[in-house]
Amino acid sequence: MASTRVWLSATFASLGAFMFGFDTGSIGSVTVMDQFVSSGFKLSATLQGVLVSTILITSTLSGLFSGVLSDRISRVYTMTLGAAIFCAGSVIETVAPNLAALIAGRALAGLGEGFFLPIIAVYCVEISPAASRGRVTSIVQVAVTVGIASGFFCCYGTAHVDGSFAWRTPFLLQASLALVYAIGCPLLLPLSPRWLYMKGKVSQAEGVIRKLQKQSGTNQSVHFEEWEDITHKPNENSARIREIFNKDARKRTFLACFLMGMQQLSGIDGLLYYAPVLFAQAGLSASKSKFLASGVSGLINIAVTIICTPFMDRMGRRNSTIIGGLVMGCIICIVGSIYASGAHAGSAARWVIIVCLYLFLIAFGSTWALTTRVYASEIQPLRNRATVSSIANSCNQGINTLVALTFPVFLNNTTSGPYWLFMGCLFTTAAVAWYYMPETKGHSFASIEQVFKNKKSPGVMGLEPILKLGSKNA
Repeated sequence: MASTRVWLSATFASLGAFMFGFDTGSIGSVTVMDQFVSSGFKLSATLQGVLVSTILITSTLSGLFSGVLSDRISRVYTMTLGAAIFCAGSVIETVAPNLAALIAGRALAGLGEGFFLPIIAVYCVEISPAASRGRVTSIVQVAVTVGIASGFFCCYGTAHVDGSFAWRTPFLLQASLALVYAIGCPLLLPLSPRWLYMKGKVSQAEGVIRKLQKQSGTNQSVHFEEWEDITHKPNENSARIREIFNKDARKRTFLACFLMGMQQLSGIDGLLYYAPVLFAQAGLSASKSKFLASGVSGLINIAVTIICTPFMDRMGRRNSTIIGGLVMGCIICIVGSIYASGAHAGSAARWVIIVCLYLFLIAFGSTWALTTRVYASEIQPLRNRATVSSIANSCNQGINTLVALTFPVFLNNTTSGPYWLFMGCLFTTAAVAWYYMPETKGHSFASIEQVFKNKKSPGVMGLEPILKLGSKNA
């Protein structure tokens, strides 16, 4: 089981995920504030998409290099650097006098976010024992959901403040949190023991492990799940880009990128960024839609994530991905069908849509939200982990950018189109997961290596006991 030190380290590291969630939850509400519009920021659907997605565009670009950087200067100092840049960008957003300055601030904040966000999960995976790796790393998603709700409620509260301070306050809070994160990372977080081992600092790595296991003294043997199973030699450099596409690694690289990308094409960020718009489209009044979208959806997101996190290492990554994809696909199909048929004008259908949006949040928060980021990191070998995780996160952010940029325009042109797109992506991901995604819950990193060396597909492997039973009965 993970020690208190592991939990505390993972929790503080996840403050970066909270900042990401806070921006996600606040920026959509900021753009529709009366005080924001009266400050000279009256935006078309296209400009709204540009403003929301700017931070994602630059974080996608910097995220491509965060893995290589973290292999060189450590996971902790990469998060520190990213937080400092994010803080500078948030300060510019806070004092922005016009739209150009606001977009510039979001672009700079995105550069910083791209450095720290992909590495948080890598860091949590590398300080966690195998038996509780899923639960520990799920703190990242808990932080994201709490951040989203906090962003919603912050804007709901400041919307009653007169003047531009109403929309500047969320950015000011982001800047303050980023400053705390930048200062606290090098002071409070131990370096990743696996990064230390990769750099040949074996004795220092063992010292960190003893602290994480609450051991004292130098004569005690180090026992940290799969520590002895690290397969590469100390002092090896981090992976080169071409090596993550080698025969023994490319399946894991593509699988991580696919799952992280499809997580955004589930439609979750369309709902989170533009919740007030979706609820208003369903026929609710402006004030009621903002409350329901900001308050209830945020609280549901938090509650589901917190309730399901303790079961993270029981439900399994593979089953969670398959079942979650099928359930969310069916829910989205219902919403798309209602809009396509024109039945959404009726009051009964309107509430069916609202309930479906909440059910979608519950399904996502209890499955894909918890498993995808953990799985993408833990299936990678140590040498490739940070590089592949950062590229996979860039795929996630890149598609997130497309969704944020195009969703308002897409929704203006067709009420049902986005839902059909998301439904197709959800069912496709469930099918791919059934055929290509091995289970990793509770496995050491060495045993995960063996699973991926098995030539059989996970779908066939899952049917083996049934096939054996059938042949025995025959």
